[in-house]
Amino acid sequence: MSYTYSLDEVNLNMISVVGRKSAYLGELYKIGFDIPKGFVISTLGISEILKDLRQDIGSILSSVDLNNTADIEKKSNAIRSLILNSSMPDEIEKEILERFEALNSMYVAVRATVTSPLSGSSYAGEYETDLFVTKDSLIKSIKRVLASYYSPRAIAYRLLSHDNSEIAILVQTMINPNVAGTAFSLHPVTEEPDYVFIESAFGLGESVTKGLVTPDQYVVSKSKRSLVSKRISSKSIKLIYDYEEKRIKPIELQEATLESLKEKDVIRVANMTIAIEDIFKRSINIEWAIEGNKLYLLEVRGIRRIYPEF
Repeated sequence: MSYTYSLDEVNLNMISVVGRKSAYLGELYKIGFDIPKGFVISTLGISEILKDLRQDIGSILSSVDLNNTADIEKKSNAIRSLILNSSMPDEIEKEILERFEALNSMYVAVRATVTSPLSGSSYAGEYETDLFVTKDSLIKSIKRVLASYYSPRAIAYRLLSHDNSEIAILVQTMINPNVAGTAFSLHPVTEEPDYVFIESAFGLGESVTKGLVTPDQYVVSKSKRSLVSKRISSKSIKLIYDYEEKRIKPIELQEATLESLKEKDVIRVANMTIAIEDIFKRSINIEWAIEGNKLYLLEVRGIRRIYPEF
């Protein structure tokens, strides 16, 4: 296999090959953090997928008017249509499907992973993410996530900033969490480095990262590893996957005002956050999820405003 890598084959020296998200998760996977199993379609694989489209994509991008949002939207739609309607090279498709079978999971998550550094140009929701993807829809999903690399916002940013970051695609076994959220290794408002700031809500973490609910908030002291304060919100909905309807949907919560995290789980999330900060020696923002009683790490990002030099 030459176009994909198992997550346990990936390390920090491979950012240019597998993207930042995958490289950091692969490094932490080796250390022993609980991270969903997966594989990465490398930048070489993506280049091969786009090989026959490169000339057309380049021609479209060369005529983008960055002062005209309608033109950016039009050019974006044209490029994304090219990708979505293209055929996957047989060799790569075979390799991807073999990797999928090796995961032994009915459902996977498909995410973009770009080659920017830890504190580079990325934020939650920048590119498309597909959840609960089956084998039958995997290739279509990969093309959809790849096409999001050419969203109007992404095109405008890369052209204006001369950002040459490439894209790889990460495929992981799907976690179906009872609670999920984010955590910062400093207070994001006061910027105090002595605290971990955690946001959480019931169900899939997209309700937090996409701002669909006001999440519960917990502040933990790093030195004492104890809960300093909490604010429990009224979380009117949670996102779930409906296996019959085969879609993610919001449902109303009867337990809207209940705490989404027990104190012991707050400390578990804080301990994970602190451990990752200690490894990389900089402030970080993570996405996490708890399925059953198991805490998973889903993503690590740097906090750029605190470390502008990275």
